[in-house]
Amino acid sequence: MVRLFFLYICLFSSILAQAPDEKLVFAFRSQESLEPLRMIVVGDVVGVEKASFFEVDKVSAELAVDTRPDTVTLKVSDPKGIRVGQTLYLLEKNPDHKTFKDGNIVGMITVKSVYQTTFFGWQVRGEGYLRLIEDRPMTAARLLDTTKYEEAFLAKRQGDHYFAKGQIEEAIRRYKHAASLDQGSPDIHYALGKAHWKDGEGYVSTAFEYSIAWKNRSRFSNDQEKLLFYLDYLRFLLFYHKVEGKDNKNQFELMPIVAKEAREIFPKNYEVWLYNLEVSYINLTHSGLALQAAAGRKSREDWSELAEVSLKKAYTLRKADYYLHKLACLYYNVKWKEYRGSSKEIEYRDKLVEHGKLLRLYYTGDSQISEYILNAIRLAEKQSGLF
Repeated sequence: MVRLFFLYICLFSSILAQAPDEKLVFAFRSQESLEPLRMIVVGDVVGVEKASFFEVDKVSAELAVDTRPDTVTLKVSDPKGIRVGQTLYLLEKNPDHKTFKDGNIVGMITVKSVYQTTFFGWQVRGEGYLRLIEDRPMTAARLLDTTKYEEAFLAKRQGDHYFAKGQIEEAIRRYKHAASLDQGSPDIHYALGKAHWKDGEGYVSTAFEYSIAWKNRSRFSNDQEKLLFYLDYLRFLLFYHKVEGKDNKNQFELMPIVAKEAREIFPKNYEVWLYNLEVSYINLTHSGLALQAAAGRKSREDWSELAEVSLKKAYTLRKADYYLHKLACLYYNVKWKEYRGSSKEIEYRDKLVEHGKLLRLYYTGDSQISEYILNAIRLAEKQSGLF
């Protein structure tokens, strides 16, 4: 009896916590479940369409169907509680009257943008697969939760302020408070990871915060913040590898995954291709020189191909970068050694010489060129007849 009374109190309290104009509905994930989800109505579906650009991928070709997600537009009265990366649930409207039908969830979408228009007010753009229900009138709803998004956003902004002023300890305190209010925010955990790194606390705390941001990366507030995170995460993983080497298998295997996703999302960013080149070079050097083994040879060929593509893309975007030519020299020196005595030996040697010249040309003096690289360049130049 006491337990039942407590449940009634909790439900009543959650309803009182809603804004007066919010509509509470109950929906079921399936007909087999008797436990309804409490949701808040956010708006109506006003448009469902496919993306304008269509590229036939392997799955689409095999199934002979268009496998792109649907682009869904919602009209909302108030964007409060809606954020990018959030999942919204679609409920079928009752055709007989204007109220909302409590019933099964007929679709889900992921929020891609929230914006305000002059004539139609607030709208939400999302993506989902709605081919079977696209002609039915639907209402969008969000889960009723107690996450304090607005307070978390404010605390994060305060942390940004102290971080910019160099008051890292206070920034960390504000970021931790923000994370306690919105535990799944990638923006907050990314900021907290950067602050730990700046504070000199070491890479353990940074690795933890960055890993949470990575798991929740679909929720980043904007593409610019997401790009900055990808670049910082790649920088961090490369540093982590230099510190711990291949001993940390999880971090080592994560590098190419992050690099691949970064180049797919941001194909016009120079640093994305630069770090893809470095990741490819590291994996190439760790794949072994056992060319007689088919698996080892295939792995080296794949990493070499990606390194060549990454180098070409990066060089097209920016030629005058010392670090790019340093990586190119390291890569071509490995390939030159690998193909000694073959028809490709001269090709890789000449490329090493070419990037060696560019390395010297764009050298800034901020760091020292290793003797290993310089000796490799000198040997290549000597054998090519330059000296």
